Amino acid sequence: MFIFIYFSKPTSLTKFVYNLEDVKFSIRDISGISRKPFEDLVVVVVDEKSINRFGRWPWDRKITGELIERLKEAKVVGLDIVFSEQSSPESDKALMLAINRAGNVVSGFFFRDYATQTVTEELIDLLEDCSLPRYRVFSDKVGIPEYSYIESNIPGILERALSCAFFNIKPDVDGIYRHYPTVYIFEGMLFPSLAIQLVRFYFDREIDLELDELGVRKLTIGEITIDRNYIRLNFYRDINTVSAVDVLDGKVDPSFFKDRIVIVGITEMGIYDVRPTPIDPLTPGVFLHYTAVSNIINGDFIKESPLYDLIFTVTVMLLVFFAGSVRRLKYRLSLYIPVITLPFILPSILFIYENIWILTVYPFLFSFVYVIILEMYQFFKTDLQTRELKRAFSKYLSPDVVEQIVRNPEKLGLGGEEKEITVLFADIRDFTQITEKLTPKQVAKLLNVYFDDFTKIILNNRGLLDKYIGDAVMAVFNAPVAVPDHPDRACRTALDLVDRLDKINEKLEKLDLPPIRIGIGINTGKAIIGNLGSSLRFEYTAIGDTVNLASRLEGLNRIYGTEIILSQYTVERVRSEFLFRKLDRVRVKGKEQPVYVYQLMKKNERNENIKALYEEALSYYFNTEFNLAVEIFKELWERYQDFPSKVLLERTLNLIKNPPGVNWKGIYEVKEK
Repeated sequence: MFIFIYFSKPTSLTKFVYNLEDVKFSIRDISGISRKPFEDLVVVVVDEKSINRFGRWPWDRKITGELIERLKEAKVVGLDIVFSEQSSPESDKALMLAINRAGNVVSGFFFRDYATQTVTEELIDLLEDCSLPRYRVFSDKVGIPEYSYIESNIPGILERALSCAFFNIKPDVDGIYRHYPTVYIFEGMLFPSLAIQLVRFYFDREIDLELDELGVRKLTIGEITIDRNYIRLNFYRDINTVSAVDVLDGKVDPSFFKDRIVIVGITEMGIYDVRPTPIDPLTPGVFLHYTAVSNIINGDFIKESPLYDLIFTVTVMLLVFFAGSVRRLKYRLSLYIPVITLPFILPSILFIYENIWILTVYPFLFSFVYVIILEMYQFFKTDLQTRELKRAFSKYLSPDVVEQIVRNPEKLGLGGEEKEITVLFADIRDFTQITEKLTPKQVAKLLNVYFDDFTKIILNNRGLLDKYIGDAVMAVFNAPVAVPDHPDRACRTALDLVDRLDKINEKLEKLDLPPIRIGIGINTGKAIIGNLGSSLRFEYTAIGDTVNLASRLEGLNRIYGTEIILSQYTVERVRSEFLFRKLDRVRVKGKEQPVYVYQLMKKNERNENIKALYEEALSYYFNTEFNLAVEIFKELWERYQDFPSKVLLERTLNLIKNPPGVNWKGIYEVKEK
């Protein structure tokens, strides 16, 4: 059945497949790896501001002629525009003279499936000069699309143009434009597409063509070779454009276009020359020609082959069959994941780095359906007990812990392991004073609202909700399952918690409950993590100095008037770009070693200014240059009402009055927990 579906490719399924395959472009964007278009290629666009200046399209041909005059230094100019009817004699003459003087214009035309223009002998003779004379045929029939009708430029323009080319582009079955033609047949002659013709004249090389029953066997322009009727376009996010009005107003020097390929086309949406593409449903048609030219010159066009697809699909199916033959569920699952993700990962890598396009959806669907059928069978046969165990424990434990129990039931016993984790404590500020004014039921409502939102945020960031301690929350990252970026996730969690406070307080206000503020402490280091307790009762938790320091850091927020404080150990391990402000060097109660503490701040210009000034002042402070430190701390407090600056200002003024000894190291002794 799978083989039949693959080779028959029903239209409805093909449309579905095309849309899913286009996700590769989004994956490439996310990866940050993008192809750069050919740098000597530019589009002169008739855009909104050009229309606003010169009026509705089409313009008087004198204006278009003036535009072409200003592009005469370009190596070649392609017109994604057709002048199929006479206008005023004066305007037509102005355009013809401009094209003649420029000597670098490739005029555009398009083929039709029905007649709208009478094809004269004169027109055929002029078009013949644009056709490809150098070709060889290797079969009785040629698999090239053939048209019977054309809409061309008026003879005077054709006669004066350097050459001409068609700009027809057909969409795929789902209406999306992904492929670009190379040659079409008209009146027994082979005509190149606009992109092919522009590349031809840019390199001043003739086109050699080999044809067979499938169409283009080989199309050569100098060192460039194409072996298919249609090239699959490799779209760019960045298009080098210049507004036509800027060219006409002289804002763009004509020398800018010197020795470049220029395409003139329309991007104003009101003229409806837009095409849906995999990267944008409203792509101006002229950008397709731009993409094709750049793809051809850079060698960026996508390489696709049914043979690649078939080999890959068969390989994935064989791997899935092998994985499904493994008896133990945990081993099967460990094999399913890489096998089923392979159709996404490998084709994406090949596309991003090698421009090779391998179908993802067919091998994935075949594999996924096979796995579903097999696992449904296994479920009813052997795995029901395991699923019941998972369902029972999921009510009491976090999903990650449940998964670990299901995979390894023996871990239900006592014991722990030492590993590096990041610990987060969050606590409601002034909770005792708040609860004094509330009934027990109101306190319970407040905590439920608070815990509900905070728990979701912690779990969404792959944290383990360790426990609730009164009004405090303890979360652990990198346990029980490995989370390589656990310091980063803890930081994101803290920022998300602070951001969520406004909505939590809105909920509390609706319940006639007071608003809350929180303090958060984060620390990273080694700890013992596992099922700890007695044989009668135990819990999955973490213990050790790392946990204790995180708890102490949470309490420091009361001193500095902050919301999030981290240790230097967390900051040193963070990979992402967060805004950390070095706050102080402290020795917390119960610890001998001092530690640098940092504030995690929202990233904005104001906070970046505060950070820069504060850390400058702190440097003076640590170097006992107290007067310089005082000036900056005072400025920060007066300008920004920055509370840590106020704290350090008062401390520094006290040190000026009571100078420290020569062995002073800038360590602040924290007396309270």
